[in-house]
This record gives sequence, structure tokens and C-alpha cells, in this order.
Amino acid sequence: MLQWGDSMESLTDIIARVEKLAVAREEERQAGASTPQLRPPEEQPTLPLDLPVIESPTLPEYIQAEAFLEVSGFFTPSSKRIKSIYIKEKKLREYTDDQGKRRTVKVEISANYKLGLPITSDLDYYRAFLKILDEIVDRDGRFKLPIAVPTKKLIRYASKVDSLKERREVRLWFDRMTGTLMKGAIYYAKKKDFAEGLTGTLFSQVVIRGAPMRNGKLADTNYVWLSPWFLSNYYHRWTRPIDFEFYKQLRKPIAKSLFTLLENGWFAADGKPYAKSYRALCEEFLLTPHTKFSYIKQQLDPSHRELQNLGFLERWEYRQSANGRDYIIIYYPGQKFFSDQAAKDERRLLAEQIDNWYSTPSSPQLDLIDNSALLLSDILDTCRDQKNTAAYLKIIKDHPEPLIRMALSETHQASLEGRITKTRGAYFTDALKRLSQYRAHYQA
Repeated sequence: MLQWGDSMESLTDIIARVEKLAVAREEERQAGASTPQLRPPEEQPTLPLDLPVIESPTLPEYIQAEAFLEVSGFFTPSSKRIKSIYIKEKKLREYTDDQGKRRTVKVEISANYKLGLPITSDLDYYRAFLKILDEIVDRDGRFKLPIAVPTKKLIRYASKVDSLKERREVRLWFDRMTGTLMKGAIYYAKKKDFAEGLTGTLFSQVVIRGAPMRNGKLADTNYVWLSPWFLSNYYHRWTRPIDFEFYKQLRKPIAKSLFTLLENGWFAADGKPYAKSYRALCEEFLLTPHTKFSYIKQQLDPSHRELQNLGFLERWEYRQSANGRDYIIIYYPGQKFFSDQAAKDERRLLAEQIDNWYSTPSSPQLDLIDNSALLLSDILDTCRDQKNTAAYLKIIKDHPEPLIRMALSETHQASLEGRITKTRGAYFTDALKRLSQYRAHYQA
């Protein structure tokens, strides 16, 4: 007889299925076990409130997040530093080896005693750091070590207020990203498998502004050297797009961690409901487990409602497990999740279309013609912005014509549909930036 622990959607299943969906040559997805019938709890089992879904008022801004760290349990949802707990363990995968033995792949997050485990505020700064990486890749095509990470920019991107206290927090964040160990298994996208028996960190080295560099000069900003495993996974496209603007709207630590957990769970389950036992959730998030149902609701539902109000979570249900000693939480994806997936698929197709434009052969005679004047005329006609002619000439110099034409077409269509909130010129330059970023990211 299967128990809930056998049939639940666990991180093991997520990792296995994400590998298959993201990498075409992965092993076939294992067939899931059938779900046993559940007994309804004595108390009211289903608690989704019938609240109106409030669509996010901001446009999505996708940043690329390294996929392994997202599911490793590296960041613990908490608004305060966690005391007396310095080690947490995460099961990543369970499988049967060639000898028929059951194996468990796991990673241990080991904190520095003085600094403590990374929590939600550290996740905020990590998301801001990912945005800085995205900007560098968008501008230069790739990033080189060390990576310059200005304190003011990091604080601003993390939506925090610049102050002496926050600057101290940034320095502690650099220390925590360098001093928190990951021991056990780390995924390597190049090998398409976990490497076990490793000990590593997220940052291999950090030089704070004002500290001496190797050349003897004082650092003019903060400089970060990323660990080899992270660099390898990033370069081999083992990343997932995260809507950074949506993330910054979330206020509750549990909601921020659920956002990551549920997106990966729904993605691996092809958009089907995702189930998680309450005790497994408490273990993963280092939450205090409760036995009284009303306390469980009080602990989790404020974060559930926040995700529901923003359209990410449609509804959730609590069901008592077969043994009566746990609750199973069933999460149903909201429209925000499906629209994100559609947008990501559209970006992939768009990148392919851009590549096709680049690869389309043209006649040698046409290649000798300078279309700059005609292209500038079309830009000015679409954007209706004669004052920024010099800026548009620089765009023509720095970007290929097919990319500019696509951005102009998108701007024209947005104008017809009344979707431009600022100016046509601003929309055009933003569209050109996004198209460049899509092509740079999805090119093999």
C-alpha cells in the first residue's frame, strides 16, 4: 500500500521532471503512482477564500535564475535571523541504481555560526544580484569575473532603503553568500547529473569596496567571483526565468518561498495541481509544525491569500492524510502562472524568429546599400521623436536592422492597441532591449 510520502509531489519528482522538460536528452519521466483516497478531516478541510483576483499592476520583468539553487532550499523563509539552527538538509532525488538499491541524493546547507542561515532578506539581495547579471549579459553578451556589484544599486534593486543599517546588511550578505556551505550533491548542467560528495559556496570570493585588490589598488566597488558550479550552470543555460517585478510585490517571507516552490512544482507537473504535505513544508521552510488545524491556517493562509490576490495561486485545499497525522495541501495554479509560461514560450519562438532573420541570405548588391537614412526615417516616423535623432543614430550603429525592424513593428502594434503608457520612443527602445536579451539568452 502506498503512503502519501510515496505518491506526493516531492522535490525528487520536481528535479527529475524539470530535467526532462528543460533538457531533451534526459531520461524518460517515471510514471507517477496513483493517489490514494483521502479521508476528510474533522475540521473544515478547504480554506480558499473567494477573493477577487487582483492583476499585477506592473509589467513582468524576467530575470534568469540558476535552476539548481532555486530548488536546493538554500534560502529559508523568515523575517528574522534563525537562532540555534545552522544546518538544514534537502532531499533532491531518490532513485534505484543498477544494483537495485534505493539511493537518495541530498544537499546540506551549513551556515557560518556567526552569520546564520540565509533567509528572505538574503533572497531579496540575491534576486537583485541576478538582475545585475542580466544587465551585464544584455549589454556585453556575457559577464567576466570579477563582477562589479555596487552597494547602492544592489539596495535599490532589492527595493530597500539606502541607510547605514542596510549597507551593513549588504556586507553581511556578501559574507553569508561566501560563507554558507553546500555539502553533498550539486547539479552540473554540463553533465546533466548531480555531482556528489562536493563542498561549495555560491560566491568563491568577494572583495569589498576599499579593500586591496591583487594588483595592490583599492577596490572602487564590490567585486564578486562566482563559484565554478554556478558559472557552469549559467553558461549551459540551466536557468529559469523569474518575474522580478512580481517577486518584489510579495511581502510575506513564506509567500516569496512558495512562489519559487510552486512555480517549479507546477512547471514539472505540466500545470497540474501540486501537492505538498504540511510537515514536509515545515521541514523545508524550517517552520514550527502545528497539530491544531486552526494554527496551521493561521500560519500559512496569509501567504496563500497574498499569492491568490496577485493571481498566482487560484486556490488551495487542505486534506487530512490517510494516517490522520498530517495534512496535504493541494495548490492550484492561477492565471499568472499560465500567462508566464505562455510568455516564456513566446520569447523562445521570438528568439528563433530573430535567428531566422539573421540567417536569411541577401543578395550581394543589397549588402552594399547603406539603409541608415531610410531606417532612421522609419524610426522617427514611428516614434515621432525628432529630438532624439542622435540617440536613434547610435541605435542604428549598434544594432542590426532586422532587430530594429522587429522592435518598430512591435511599437507600431502597441500604439494601435493603446498599450503605450509613456512615449513611443521609450517603448521602442525598451522593445529593442528585450529583443536583444531574448536572442542573447536563447542562442545556443
